[in-house]
Amino acid sequence: MEKQRRPIFQPNELSDSAVVSMRTRIIAALIGIVVVLPFIIFGDWPFLGLIVAVLVLAIIEIIRCAKTKYSKVLYIISFLLAFLVLLWPVIQDITEMDANWRIFDGYDHLSMSITIMFVGICLSAMTIFIDKNFTIIDACFIFTAIVIISLGLESFLYLRFYPVHMYHEALKEAGQSVPYINLYDNCTSFFLVLYVALGACLNDAFAYFVGVFFGRNKMNERLSPKKTWEGFFGGVILTSIFLSGYALLFAFVDGGKHALLPGILDREHIYHIFILSTVIPLLSTVGDLVFSAIKRHYQIKDFSNLIPGHGGILDRLDSLLFAGITAAIYISIFANLTQPSGGSILP
Repeated sequence: MEKQRRPIFQPNELSDSAVVSMRTRIIAALIGIVVVLPFIIFGDWPFLGLIVAVLVLAIIEIIRCAKTKYSKVLYIISFLLAFLVLLWPVIQDITEMDANWRIFDGYDHLSMSITIMFVGICLSAMTIFIDKNFTIIDACFIFTAIVIISLGLESFLYLRFYPVHMYHEALKEAGQSVPYINLYDNCTSFFLVLYVALGACLNDAFAYFVGVFFGRNKMNERLSPKKTWEGFFGGVILTSIFLSGYALLFAFVDGGKHALLPGILDREHIYHIFILSTVIPLLSTVGDLVFSAIKRHYQIKDFSNLIPGHGGILDRLDSLLFAGITAAIYISIFANLTQPSGGSILP
């Protein structure tokens, strides 16, 4: 008897537990958006405060995921390294700070200190001799994770503040100034960082729902048992279409006056929009898989249970980190190419 073939687009049947899990994830996500969005929109110091809070929680989770009791020295060194990486652009500006200095003046570029990296490696190695539970493998893993987390969050500071920096530079050249709190700084300029954040979040959501309803072919059960190729391609394609439409809307509405980033993501450079809108979901998937590999290695389901239905901060941050770094590097490269003063192409 010939086996009946299943239609290609027939949705999977959902169990009661899957429906409950889906409902919990959606509710928690909506609450998270309501809490976080005002900080992103307003920008300035509140946004920096949000990033610092996220950094603290992420570092605690990455240290505790090994389920080993480490000494307080490791926490001190980890936080020191993380804050030095995150705040390095501000530290560089200390000698130039005056009454007119603003936070966006520090994050008008991407920056990493070789000195801080070397000191961090040395301190991580020294912790091996101080803490008997801390091995060289732990040192390599935690140091690398801290750098990725810190650089990812620094990238989001750059994405939030670089448009503001460009706006104020144009005003300075025109001999104009604006109040400390104004419509562009504290509202309009947040659409670029929202574009990148949406890229990672929507890719997760689309991949999850496409995988749940249509997923049959597993990507790599060793790293992520539930991820499917259908979910992967569905997430990337749908997210790319949505992001392209989002960026094009800003590029063409009102004569292009509200482009996400004039000179790069505008109607004269549509190819940048299509490229970045495709690269963001691709690299966010890589970030998701990297952190899934960490969880599989340490045999944990989530980094914590902070967010119902989602896990910990790192469970939501994994794809965002890689998407943020990717977008920041891409924008930084072409920003340097278009600057009259020239400069290094790579950040």
